[in-house]
Amino acid sequence: MCATEVRVLGEVEIRVGGRVLALGPPRQRRLLAALLVEPNVQISTGELISRVWNGSPPPRVHNALYSYVSRLRAVFQCSDRLILTRGHRGYVLIADDDDVDLCRFRALVSRARQPGGDRRRAKLAYETALSLCRGVPFVDVDAAWLADLRCRFAAERLGAELDLFDICLREGRSSELLGPLNHYAAEHPLDERIAAQLMTVLCRHGRQADALRRYAGLSRRLRNELGVDPGARLVALHCRILSGACP
Repeated sequence: MCATEVRVLGEVEIRVGGRVLALGPPRQRRLLAALLVEPNVQISTGELISRVWNGSPPPRVHNALYSYVSRLRAVFQCSDRLILTRGHRGYVLIADDDDVDLCRFRALVSRARQPGGDRRRAKLAYETALSLCRGVPFVDVDAAWLADLRCRFAAERLGAELDLFDICLREGRSSELLGPLNHYAAEHPLDERIAAQLMTVLCRHGRQADALRRYAGLSRRLRNELGVDPGARLVALHCRILSGACP
């Protein structure tokens, strides 16, 4: 049994026994992406056609689709862990979740979030999950329908990183978080969780005034742009810093 790695968190790459497989032309790669978004789930023929041809199928599209299916099957012949099969209404790519980095990422994050789990194991699970991320998912696949998945995964990845930051803060580690949190605060200026973590790090580094300015700026933007006030947890953190206590 050859070891198989399916990597989609960045450029799409399949390795079998250490050898990188040639995945074919753009439409064949779109078909592969359409199947890998939900491995072990049957995708209807109509949905595959829409995804492969970006909503503009040619005449005799079913023949063209079958041709790409046949070519992918030929690509997978060297692996006994990837099987592309036909169902009653479409196709399914059978794969072990441990072989697909997107599935592994989600499984590791789910494991890390189990209630009552060991903090060290959770930290390792988050770190392992995040190490799988090489960039934008399916970055080399030109398909408009992937935009939604990329957006959702960006939120999943950010959530995992913030969970890991929480663990680091509980362990008293904060110096290495300042750069990433400044970056995320600029990207997500209305995110109260990021603001709270950044305020905590600033306060721990003797920058209480910067932490208070960060709170004031966020409060102003929340009121002006969303018409809301900061949540109770952020207000409590602000009051604690005002009182001179470092979180």
